[in-house]
Amino acid sequence: MDSASFPVILTYHSISDGPPPLHISPALFAEQMQWLHDHARMAPLHEVVTALLNRNRLPERTVVLTFDDGYRDFYSDAAPVLRRLGLQATIFLATGLCGSATRPMAHGWRPERPMLDWSQVTELAGEGFQFGAHSITHPALPELEHEQANHEIAGSKLELEQHTGGKVDYFAYPYGRWNSSVRDLVRRQYRAACATGAGVVQPECDPLALPRVDAHYLRTPAALRMLFTAPFLAYVATRRFIRRIRRQPEGIYAHRPA
Repeated sequence: MDSASFPVILTYHSISDGPPPLHISPALFAEQMQWLHDHARMAPLHEVVTALLNRNRLPERTVVLTFDDGYRDFYSDAAPVLRRLGLQATIFLATGLCGSATRPMAHGWRPERPMLDWSQVTELAGEGFQFGAHSITHPALPELEHEQANHEIAGSKLELEQHTGGKVDYFAYPYGRWNSSVRDLVRRQYRAACATGAGVVQPECDPLALPRVDAHYLRTPAALRMLFTAPFLAYVATRRFIRRIRRQPEGIYAHRPA
């Protein structure tokens, strides 16, 4: 298959001025969105998941936008750009942090910025932005007891559905960390889940551990222009190899179970 045939799920965190990798400045974000609008086929997450589950091919140069954690700057700095360009996105929300500010936490989750509150979530959902669950308190799920992990996974879905009035079919693993037990709990509640394994969506990938590409890797115009090319696939594979050596979640590319 041609390099452009594999959908790319991009991951963003905070759209604000700050240090990489979790911050992308509003100016750079606007530039990236304009380029994607002009050069890619933008699609909602459910379209890629449905194609993967049915083993169907999507049109070339397909890109999905996802935003992890639920920072308030999505409302102030990302959503206006997406509205203007007519782009869809999925926001993975840690429901227990709504309306608060993040704090330095275990596993390196450091940006101390305000989070979306429920009125903003409801407004965004009403406009058509998709919300997915990202647990309640953003823990490392494999480190929890079974019942605690299930509470984080199922409870965040329930709370989101109550506030948005819509079905929540998608989950993103906090810190990208999961194991077979966590995956099984997610399978019982969700249609698919996003991990942080660096990669594009190939036909054999696991729908419950979808690979993504961190927007940090595309900070330069040259890197962005590499999308849908063989050098881009090689670049992402190299990043994944480096992460694997470091024993980080982005080093994992999960294949569909037989």
